[in-house]
Amino acid sequence: MIKLVAFDVDGTLRDRDYLPDSTRAALQKLKERGVALALCTGRSEYEMESLRKELGIDWAITCNGSHIGYRGKTVFGSAFPKDTVRRWLEEAERLKHTFLLYGSELMFMNRAEDPHFRQSQREIGFMEPVTLPSPEEVPDIYQCIVFCEEHEEGVYTGGRKDAYYIHRWRPWAVDINPTGMNKAVGLRKLMDHLGLQPEEVAAFGDGHNDFEMIELAGSGIAMGNGSDELKAKARYVTRTLQDGGIAYAVDQWILPA
Repeated sequence: MIKLVAFDVDGTLRDRDYLPDSTRAALQKLKERGVALALCTGRSEYEMESLRKELGIDWAITCNGSHIGYRGKTVFGSAFPKDTVRRWLEEAERLKHTFLLYGSELMFMNRAEDPHFRQSQREIGFMEPVTLPSPEEVPDIYQCIVFCEEHEEGVYTGGRKDAYYIHRWRPWAVDINPTGMNKAVGLRKLMDHLGLQPEEVAAFGDGHNDFEMIELAGSGIAMGNGSDELKAKARYVTRTLQDGGIAYAVDQWILPA
């Protein structure tokens, strides 16, 4: 019996501002049957607040697994060492790179303006960040996005990609998370907290940073609009987001009649 369902957000629950009515109905059906729901995303807790409240979801695994919040309050977090973030910001200033820094309550940027950030904001809908006052005032940071080319990221990773969780999602943008982090690590922490086993968990995703989460969940479900690589790892492949894929999967495999 499924007791927890985790949802990637972009490309899974919604496409920018489009969230199917069938998905809303499916989430309500799950809640009425006592199934716990969790967002599981590379975005920040700050960015997920309005969606979480709108859908009545208590749990959010954010920053690719580095932060877990319950109704917006931190329950678990794996932040970068602050000295590391300060060093990165110094290098970014020298190289004219922009950093997007994910805290638990706010999202910060080290530069007032950046064309790559604006492009990504148009494409996937980032909220407006707060300009970081100074490197000395860095709060706990759970994920960084660096707007740089792949050949430049070694300045921040030390050339050792295994030292961090790296997810490049544009030729000019890359997620960096603390070592050992990914969505499955965050989901596992939440499962342990709730006393659940993999066979009691379903997870939906569409992209490369969903690989580990889909493999961990007993019912890993790839969206029809997802990557072929993810579909190969999933237990089930549902319809596309636009064709009611979540509602279809809930009826077929999670809450069958």
